[in-house]
Amino acid sequence: MTYDDLTKGIEQLTYRDKFRLAQLLIQLARKEEEEQNPQRRQTTEAKPKPDPEVVQYVADRLRKLKPSKKEAVFNSIGAMFQFQGGISDGDKEKIFAELKRQRHIHVGVDGRVQYPEI
Repeated sequence: MTYDDLTKGIEQLTYRDKFRLAQLLIQLARKEEEEQNPQRRQTTEAKPKPDPEVVQYVADRLRKLKPSKKEAVFNSIGAMFQFQGGISDGDKEKIFAELKRQRHIHVGVDGRVQYPEI
C-alpha cells in the first residue's frame, strides 16, 4: 500500500477516527524513535527532577480537576500527556513527588489527595 493510497482512505474517515489514527501514529513513531535511539531515552530518564514548567502545568490542571485519590492523580497526569506520546509510570511518580515537595498537593493519612489554597 502506498502513501497516496493511505491518504485517500484516511480522507474518508470520520474526524474522530482521524484523531485516533493521529494519536496511534504519534505513539508508534515515538516508540520507534526510542528503540532506534535508546541512549537519548536513558539520559531523559536519569533526570533527577521534572521540568519546573511541567510541574506547574500539572499542578494548575490538577487544581481544576481535583482528583481525590493517588491513582486518580496518576490517571489525570497520564491523560495530560497522552497526545505527546504518553508518559512513563516513573515520570508520573517523579511529578507526583515534586508536587508533594512543592506543596501543590497533600496526601492525608486516609490516602485522600488535598489541594491547599494558594
